[in-house]
Order: sequence, then C-alpha cells, then structure tokens
Amino acid sequence: MGKIRLGNKQPLTVAPDDTVAQAANAMSERNVGAATVIDRSGVIGVVTERDVMRKVVAAGCDAKSIRVRDIMSSPVVSVGLHTTVAAAAELMREQHIRHLVVLDRNQQLVGMLALRYLLYDLMDDMQRNVGELIGYIMIDGPGG
Repeated sequence: MGKIRLGNKQPLTVAPDDTVAQAANAMSERNVGAATVIDRSGVIGVVTERDVMRKVVAAGCDAKSIRVRDIMSSPVVSVGLHTTVAAAAELMREQHIRHLVVLDRNQQLVGMLALRYLLYDLMDDMQRNVGELIGYIMIDGPGG
C-alpha cells in the first residue's frame, strides 16, 4: 500500500476569528467538508461540516455571530507527507475523525486528507490485488 497522495489544490484555511457562516460559505464554494484553522502561530484547529451542524445549527445558534474558534476541533490530529494510506486510515479510525491535516517536516500545512479519498485508495488497492489473484488462478489453471 502506498503513501498518501495530495491533490494539487491548496488546502482551505480559515482564521479563528472568522464567523462560522464565513467558514461554511468557504467550504461550500470549495466543495470540501473541512477547513484548517490557522493563526500566526500555525495550525490550531480544524472546522468541519459536522462541527457546523452539531455545534451551531442543531444548537440553534447564529452562524453569523459564532466564531470558528468556538466550534473548531483542537488540538489537531495530523500526519506527515510520508504516511501510508493504511496508517492514515487507522489513525482516523482510532480517533473517530474524517479529516487529517498533512504537515511537512517543518510543521507547515501542505494538505487535508478526507476519509473518503483514503477509502477510494484502499478500494483501488484491493481491486488490483483481486485482479492479480484472478490472473494467477487463470495462469495456473485447473488441476495445478
């Protein structure tokens, strides 16, 4: 199983003082389910669609007055660029999260991993393995 692969889009970032409405609009425009929260010190949190739904909408709060810092998940769970797909998926499972921040060796943000893309990678790998097994069975033939 290979290392994680990042797309070519810059990860979406928001500021802790942004309103939840601003963050939700930015996530909607970029068609992503999470944004990394950054301040002068670096990555300080993650805000997700689920955070917005549970902590703002379901709670009956006003998304235009609540700040990202009030609903973000912190501390951040992150991985490095050389993390394997399997290791990233296992970390998400252990932490019960759907998004992982990807940092370079200098702790700078380089991407955001969504669970669905890791699952796509794992499924592709399984399909390749099944194809190889079928090929092996066909070559060997009945009766060995």
